[in-house]
Amino acid sequence: MNVLHVIGSVAPRYGGPSIAVAGMAKALINRGHHIEIFTTDVDGPSRLPVPTEKQTDWRGVPTTFFPVSRPRSYATSLSLGAALVRRIGNYDILHIHSLYLFHSMVAGHYCRQFNVPYLVRPHGTLDPFHRRHHTLRKCAYDMLIERRNLNAAAGLHYTSTAERDFADSLRLKARSFVVPLGVDAATLKAPTPPHALLRMEPRLAGRTLVTFIGRLTPKKRLDLLVKAFASMRNTKSHTHLVIAGPDDEGIGHQLRTQIRELGLADRVSLLGLVTGQAKTALLQQSHIFVLPSYDENFAVAVVEAMAVGLPVVVTEGVALHREIDKARAGLVVPSTPTEIGAALHRLLDDPAMSSSMGRSGQALASSTFAWDRIAIDLEQMYRQAILEGPSPSSGGQRTRHITVTTLVRPRARRPEGYP
Repeated sequence: MNVLHVIGSVAPRYGGPSIAVAGMAKALINRGHHIEIFTTDVDGPSRLPVPTEKQTDWRGVPTTFFPVSRPRSYATSLSLGAALVRRIGNYDILHIHSLYLFHSMVAGHYCRQFNVPYLVRPHGTLDPFHRRHHTLRKCAYDMLIERRNLNAAAGLHYTSTAERDFADSLRLKARSFVVPLGVDAATLKAPTPPHALLRMEPRLAGRTLVTFIGRLTPKKRLDLLVKAFASMRNTKSHTHLVIAGPDDEGIGHQLRTQIRELGLADRVSLLGLVTGQAKTALLQQSHIFVLPSYDENFAVAVVEAMAVGLPVVVTEGVALHREIDKARAGLVVPSTPTEIGAALHRLLDDPAMSSSMGRSGQALASSTFAWDRIAIDLEQMYRQAILEGPSPSSGGQRTRHITVTTLVRPRARRPEGYP
């Protein structure tokens, strides 16, 4: 199959799903498919240091970056749209990542115009938490663009059953697929010296680390985590809270104020964006991973932590909480400082339980979230979407795995006048 992934950005600051697209593509390349990525060079207020408008190798995947233009918040790139017009007929299917951005609007439009099937991965944007923000603006955008984009898709790619269930109330017509994201467990488990991490924050040496990795955004409820950690102020003097992630929404100032007021200035570190060996070293040096989100449609960082062997503490808003609880890979708690703090105390006071949960998490990550296994599900999803096309207007059929042994689809027909 020839598959094109279209995504607004692959910059690390945008979280796990932006990084996971490379793992997804490489896993399919390893199975003999031709996979490419179209994206922009946007990286927050900056640009990624990459060549634009020509194919390059990005993390082992043929990728073309296009320059972002105004409005940057919409990840607008007219050259990306022009490239789709020229090349969309070369692909059997497009995989469009996220909603409410320029690339999803233009890719869906040209797929319909050139009769190329496409899948949409909503990336959590259909969850109630997200839909409550800018409600009027999103309703207008839905009526004009997005609902048509979704209903005409050959399928909607959800990364968890919880994400799919949240979207049920919208009564979308496209069939749904649930295929999780994966992690590169081998790289995460490879012994990594802590030098790069300790250069960033020397205070972490010799400490018992409670770690959060992710974007600093209100839905992550880091204020609850800081309050929970304050309960260890007098009893767990060797512990240190690490908060690692980009602060694109400006909540870092509030967190630092809260940390000072709670007397935790010497016990909490905000590292900013941590990538590469420093991130791997942080995970390997940590003792507990915590994600107290109100809403999380997947949580790549949690799977990365489990792959390393960390016990995790997550709230019920994290979509994978049922899998974590069933596998006994961590503790699932309500979104309150008291409950989060109690879970941290339990794990720190019971090393045997922590080790057992860490081993269970590693087993879960290896059995369920390995890219070579996920690639099979992705392959089947693409084949069904290509073969069956958009769902009928009466509504889509729920399915997860369909095996198709032969695949024949007429090449996309270009309208007259297009190059």
